[in-house]
Amino acid sequence: MKESAPEHTFKGNLSVLDVVMITASGVTPASSIFVIAPLAIANAGSGAFLSFLIAACVAAAIALCYAELGAAHPSAGGEYSIIKRLFGTLCGLQTYLFILSASLFVPAVLATGAVPYLNTALDTQFDASTAGMLTVLVGGICAIFNIKANALLTGAFLVVEVAVLALIAWLGFSHPHQSTEILTAPVMLDAQGSLAPVSLPLIVAMVGVALFSYNGYGAAVYMAEDMREQGRPMAIAIMLTLVIVVLVELVPFTALLIGSPSLTEMAKQADPVGYVVTQLGGPTLARVVSGAIYLSVFNAIIAIVAQFSRMMFASGRDGFWLPAFNRALKIIHPRFGTPWIATLLFGVPSALLAFCSDLESLTSFTVILLLLVYIIMAVAALISRRRRHFHHPYLMPLWPLPVVVALLCCLYVLWTILIASSLKDFIIIAGIIGFGLALNHLRGRQTAPLAAPSIEGE
Repeated sequence: MKESAPEHTFKGNLSVLDVVMITASGVTPASSIFVIAPLAIANAGSGAFLSFLIAACVAAAIALCYAELGAAHPSAGGEYSIIKRLFGTLCGLQTYLFILSASLFVPAVLATGAVPYLNTALDTQFDASTAGMLTVLVGGICAIFNIKANALLTGAFLVVEVAVLALIAWLGFSHPHQSTEILTAPVMLDAQGSLAPVSLPLIVAMVGVALFSYNGYGAAVYMAEDMREQGRPMAIAIMLTLVIVVLVELVPFTALLIGSPSLTEMAKQADPVGYVVTQLGGPTLARVVSGAIYLSVFNAIIAIVAQFSRMMFASGRDGFWLPAFNRALKIIHPRFGTPWIATLLFGVPSALLAFCSDLESLTSFTVILLLLVYIIMAVAALISRRRRHFHHPYLMPLWPLPVVVALLCCLYVLWTILIASSLKDFIIIAGIIGFGLALNHLRGRQTAPLAAPSIEGE
């Protein structure tokens, strides 16, 4: 029996700007600068600037794949719905499990990592696990509310986040202590504690790190059914999000390098970004910035839970699980118009992961999963264009060049990570694939791709 429409349809009241605000918030540019950038600086010195610049070009190629596919195959299921339509149920299911396995850890990692900044801002001693769990739970509850209200809330937080990063950029560029030569002829701290030229392999190695600082722009595809108009507006939202994220991250990052009083001292710091902010703006400003970082992470958690709960909703609508579980995932809150059960089923387990004592080492496999999803989406961008029965409201320029660039770069980064990965990572990924095969067998094998896109994802 066909279920009533109100149970599994969204209100469709988001504009392109609303989707951009939610998606850009999920990327958390501020936490990328303070958490990911220091890793790049430690390994490539000022050459990290070139790493971030190259990564921006690669991210643009990946974003073009997402833009074309998201416009042609609008569904709350995002990547997995696209892959299911093009390659069949088994591939779609594996993609879904890859994304879900990686995304469940993200809010917990962000929240526990943000608690030290909260303690710095408030001069408190909150426990990272407990405060992290509460941060994810409160963010998850906020994600249940009306998506339009969430867009306004995350947009307001995003404005504050961008304002802080703009202040950091102003500090760096208005107090230059280094010449622009450190960007074009980069240097880093060598084993003797002095500055030395950075080799090209080190710069290339950090492209993967920089690439993941931009990651999240493609999550706009989960908002497809919440939008007033589908198709080309989705492509615009994805590309606009990427432009904002790259500018908001790359400009202040460049300013920090230019404004650093001492590259040698900066390289020795556990928190090189905090060192520059404290030196240029004083301890009070450093506390304000710390508070802004925590708020940016809280903002990101709202956006991330809202996005991935829609993917869980779509899996229930597509009948991935047992009938009773599918029905629960499909339920839309009568007042807020959001998949509230799917939101709780994503948010609560993620919050509990904050108590995992070995959380950071457990998440090493997520980078591999995300790269696999990028590669699958790039292949899908090649195949989808050739399927004439699919309508493509947006066509990427210079096709298939962006797809080839995305494929080659992601394959290279994946290879460099795999050769350094532990056995544990391979076991986890093999387990996910095995679970997907078993689940697909239990629900009945269906390998034939769907003939045409459907907003229902069926």
